[in-house]
Amino acid sequence: MRNTPPPPTHNNLPLAKGDKRQTEMFEEEDSDTVEEIITVRPLPTPRLKQIQVHHAQRHVASPWCNGHADSGRLAAQPPDSKREEASFPPIIPLNVGGHIYMTRLSTLLKYSDSMLAAMFSGRHRIDRDNNGNYFLDSNGVIFSHILEFLRYGSLPDKENAFLVYRDAHYYGLHELVEKLALRPEIAAISVKEAHKSQFPNYTEVKEQVIRTAMANASINRVGDVNIYAFRKEFKAKAPSFSLKHTCVTEQADIAVGPWEAAADEETFIRCLENDLLEEGFIVRPHEAKRRCKYYNGQTCQKFLFKISISFD
Repeated sequence: MRNTPPPPTHNNLPLAKGDKRQTEMFEEEDSDTVEEIITVRPLPTPRLKQIQVHHAQRHVASPWCNGHADSGRLAAQPPDSKREEASFPPIIPLNVGGHIYMTRLSTLLKYSDSMLAAMFSGRHRIDRDNNGNYFLDSNGVIFSHILEFLRYGSLPDKENAFLVYRDAHYYGLHELVEKLALRPEIAAISVKEAHKSQFPNYTEVKEQVIRTAMANASINRVGDVNIYAFRKEFKAKAPSFSLKHTCVTEQADIAVGPWEAAADEETFIRCLENDLLEEGFIVRPHEAKRRCKYYNGQTCQKFLFKISISFD
């Protein structure tokens, strides 16, 4: 039995089937002694699969994989509220306007519908100071009364009642707001605010009165302010009445009205005077109304008030 020679090669590389030189060589040999050599090359990995592999590897490193980074499987991510809530320790260090407090997380979450509870529910990011305390930009002294209410249900003293009432509104502590609203010092403020809310743009009008009085006080340090206040618009009924007559309201520095509340113009002026007095201004009693003297078939119903502020 004869030995079978190795197939011819070129530069030590096997020739591909179908090569002309290989065909010529094969024809010289018997067909039963020739072995075809087929080179098998692996197919390239599709691009899509590579992308999927890299995508999975990127997520395997996620902290929500419960530490099994080599498992190749992602753990189901918990809802946002659960995920963030776990980041809050049971004991919360607080920096409230520079005052440091320590309290339980459950104390801050006591009233679930409050903004304070929402802040520490995990749905919001709370800034920290350099020492790692959770920071609240609020009055630190007053916040101690907030904590006392959350812990024991106790109410502040009379001197701090209004400031606690204000911050209780801010933090959405409706239970504390309702309790403080029945305290005499808070009830009086609420009535005053409701009284002033009857008149349009009350705060802006009061500020304008102060500025006008300051501007008019340059001579004798007393600023007179003429105010045209009208609850209802005046409508002339007589055909001979001239709307372009010389009216006393042309001397007005400020005009206020109309408004829908039952309070009349005199009530508005007294409210304004009392408010200025409580803020510390020296206000002289306002003069009686100066009525317009125009008459032509009908008397003009318009009039002025004068408020005088002394800056002595």
